[in-house]
Amino acid sequence: MIGFRRLFVIVVCWTRRMMVQCEDSVIRCSRRHRLKIVNVLHPFSAVVLLSVIGFLFVYDVVYVVPHILDTSGCWYWLTCLLGGFIIFNILGNWWLSFKTNTTVDSLPVERQTPAEGEAHLWHFCIACDRLVPPRSWHCRLCQGCMLKRDHHCTISGSCIGHKNQRYFICFLFHLCFGCGLALVFNGIYAWQTESLMTADPILLFSKLSAYSEDVNIDWKYTISTIFKLNMFLLVIALFMFGLQILMVHRNSTCYTIFDRSYDLGWRRNFEGVLGRRLLWTLLSPTIKSPLPNDGTQWIVKQQV
Repeated sequence: MIGFRRLFVIVVCWTRRMMVQCEDSVIRCSRRHRLKIVNVLHPFSAVVLLSVIGFLFVYDVVYVVPHILDTSGCWYWLTCLLGGFIIFNILGNWWLSFKTNTTVDSLPVERQTPAEGEAHLWHFCIACDRLVPPRSWHCRLCQGCMLKRDHHCTISGSCIGHKNQRYFICFLFHLCFGCGLALVFNGIYAWQTESLMTADPILLFSKLSAYSEDVNIDWKYTISTIFKLNMFLLVIALFMFGLQILMVHRNSTCYTIFDRSYDLGWRRNFEGVLGRRLLWTLLSPTIKSPLPNDGTQWIVKQQV
């Protein structure tokens, strides 16, 4: 008995030591090859996301919707137009969130240094070796300081900050809208074809004999799997969108999540991200909506 306990303790200690060594190795590797990993991870994440979105769009418009709606009726064509509108906004906002430069270097030259009387509000960035505006923080992956940095997004391949947070939020909104609409049609189609729970492992193996007599079991399994993939994507998008709305409502960021010193009320908070036209920006990423400031001057809550 004593020998077994001793052996058990040795195994546990050895396992723990190996896990610590593996963790240290992963951390060292990520620090050493950070940029190489990012250069691979960013395109891979974007390709996977856009492939899934494109697949769901084609699958629903070409196959699912024609089985539910009459292709000669107006509802079918309105659904197709709505799908095209959503895809346009998803891709447009995603591209602009990547393309928009939100670094301190994107400011006019005269605003890259503090104005008279503002130097005490700026802070020094060791990596950039310069003074940067309040709420600006350095990103080691983008190798620059971002205006009102919220977080680094793997999907967009850039930091989300003052100038492109609007596009990221609109991207998530239309992603949720599109996934929700697709989930409704996929759910109806899965119910009509009696394949809603076909991909459930417990149900599949418990009724394997009954399913084996169905000649359409493979197609039903595919329909059910796509439905669950759609549901999973919707949950992830809703979580990210809800987190962003919470940050905007508090006028905080994911980088300083508990800081509410810039909370000026929900309307002014949303105007500081979406711009003067607020919800009109949800109609198209091409709509111009000027921001109330350039990202260097921020009103503190106590000053209101």
